[in-house]
Amino acid sequence: MNRRVLGCGIAGIIAFVALGVLGLRMAIPDVGCPERLQWSELTYLAEGTPAATPSLAEGTPVPIGTTFFGLTTRDVYGPPGSRASASASDRPDVLVLDCGDGSFLAYRRLP
Repeated sequence: MNRRVLGCGIAGIIAFVALGVLGLRMAIPDVGCPERLQWSELTYLAEGTPAATPSLAEGTPVPIGTTFFGLTTRDVYGPPGSRASASASDRPDVLVLDCGDGSFLAYRRLP
């Protein structure tokens, strides 16, 4: 195979991947919490303002997993005694999400 063709092909692949990553970085911010979370078929809306620590009226939240936001992951917390679940019936009504900037925001599930 011709070196020029091989070089152009490699340069094209690198440019394609770089533009894709740049597009993702521009479309999805690294910090801040969205107004709404979608967890499979459930929707959670933000409530209150971001706080310095994860907190809920039900008590101290416990870690129940992580979620992807763009190219990063964020910690998700639930009420005391909750755990991560694949079933919608087992999911908590309230969540706390790490905003990625040192703050945490509570979310409540829509009925």
